[in-house]
Amino acid sequence: SQTCGEVDALHTRKPDRLIAVVTADCLPVLFAKKDGSHVAAIHAGWRGLIAGITEKLWAELERGGERARDWVAAIGPAIGPCCYEVSEELADRFLAHYSGKIPGKTVVPEHRRLALAHTQAASLRALGFAAVEILPFCTRCSRDADGSFLSHSYRREGGGTRQWSVIGISAAARV
Repeated sequence: SQTCGEVDALHTRKPDRLIAVVTADCLPVLFAKKDGSHVAAIHAGWRGLIAGITEKLWAELERGGERARDWVAAIGPAIGPCCYEVSEELADRFLAHYSGKIPGKTVVPEHRRLALAHTQAASLRALGFAAVEILPFCTRCSRDADGSFLSHSYRREGGGTRQWSVIGISAAARV
């Protein structure tokens, strides 16, 4: 057993070792090698995306011989552009950071509205990932048929409970 402390990205090849990402409105991004031998997870908010957390994790995995086409990813739940209004300066930073890599309407679909999940998905597709799925709801406003919120939201609740997104490799499945 190994304690890693608090980090924004982690990967493992060890069976029966779970990796968890704790979020409220930021992106949990879970990765799996298609053969089930390797998994990874990222906590990515706007700071992480601007800092290139995904590209840094992927660069490390590539140094270890991994190829993006052998991997799949799942993104979310996270705050959607419907509720994620940011300053003009931050929207401009995102547009500048992704300029020439991802269409501006993917990054900022409306004035001062960031689309973190779609931006992350486009980045992963550009890296060559085999498949990328986004959970299609917003942590702040999406509700179920009873009117209850589907998830926790820092922006809605101001703190409190978080979502746990977990991935791992089952030793039983590897036999």
